[in-house]
Amino acid sequence: MRNSMQPSPSHENQNATTRWIVNATIALLPVLACFLGGATQKWEEGLVITLLALCLLVRPPRFSLGALTNLVLLTLFILAAVAFLPARWFFQPEWHAAFVNTFGIQLPSTLTPQPWITLSYLVSFAAGLSWLYVVSTQDLELREARFQLRLFTSGTALLATTCIAFYLAHTTLPFWHNEQNFGPFPNRNQTGDLFGLTAIMILAWGQDDLRKRRKRWIVWILALVLIVAATILNFSRSGIGILVAGSAFWLGAFAFRQRPPSRLALGVSFLLLLLTALLLFGGQTFENGFPVANFS
Repeated sequence: MRNSMQPSPSHENQNATTRWIVNATIALLPVLACFLGGATQKWEEGLVITLLALCLLVRPPRFSLGALTNLVLLTLFILAAVAFLPARWFFQPEWHAAFVNTFGIQLPSTLTPQPWITLSYLVSFAAGLSWLYVVSTQDLELREARFQLRLFTSGTALLATTCIAFYLAHTTLPFWHNEQNFGPFPNRNQTGDLFGLTAIMILAWGQDDLRKRRKRWIVWILALVLIVAATILNFSRSGIGILVAGSAFWLGAFAFRQRPPSRLALGVSFLLLLLTALLLFGGQTFENGFPVANFS
């Protein structure tokens, strides 16, 4: 007879499914925020915060970070909420008196002259603290951690593929605002940094699958090609800098851990191929990326 204290198989399967959904949500939520242009608009930010709230409802943090950490986070939130205290409790700046006395503008009684806007940013700050708490209190097995990182990397590679497709089609999404018409972020360096860091993660996953003799490393190589192409088309010098420096550091650390000299030669050859591709196809990136001083 089954012990009544033991969880039933259906309950275990339900917990496993819930855990899988939460892990996927945590991995893909940053990708969604990047796809939405960094959530710079309030409706984009609201969507991301809503999904985070649902994730917290389904699976709240299972343990605490400690009294000291909780006190620090609570203090930060209270300091941000000071803006809603009565303005008469604080020193009145000159612009406040000028608005009221000279221009006759009726300001609210709170310290912040725009309480609704301040409230929206306070919610954003609380969501950021909540996200920090969620990712810091995860009790993950190695397999789950690898799942989250692989899913995030795959999602970013798919985002890079989407950017290339829109670029070739000479179109973009209505909520992407970029002067180069490439990528979701308003600043091209933000897009380049994301792709550059993702490329380093792809190198790690490809090497891991190659070491374990999995054919999945071929998919990672294709993803790396797409990421490099997206970095070049993005015209971001910081993205290329992260890509080259990070790849060189990672390949160097990997190659010097291997005894056969052929491994070292392979790593150097790959880095040279990467630099050659960047020089051949990224000429406009270097030309547009580095500002030229005008002394006239």
